[in-house]
Amino acid sequence: MDDIFIADYDPNWPHLFEIEAARIHEVLGNLILAIEHFGSTAVPGLAAKPIIDILVGVPSLSKSSSIVIPCLEALSYQYCWR
Repeated sequence: MDDIFIADYDPNWPHLFEIEAARIHEVLGNLILAIEHFGSTAVPGLAAKPIIDILVGVPSLSKSSSIVIPCLEALSYQYCWR
């Protein structure tokens, strides 16, 4: 099992989210209904695992497999179904 690393709050986390949100918006454009920074790195002052959680709302789950997932994989994201 991998160790879990908790970092002190980094005031750069919101900026890192904005950078990734821009990259995602560039490839998905008007398919995005909403894009949100959520999870512990989105809470100012909170120590967290230093991973920026991003939620992307799209109009249809059926488009996820045919359009959204390949676009995100092109940005080096990995699709994991649980």
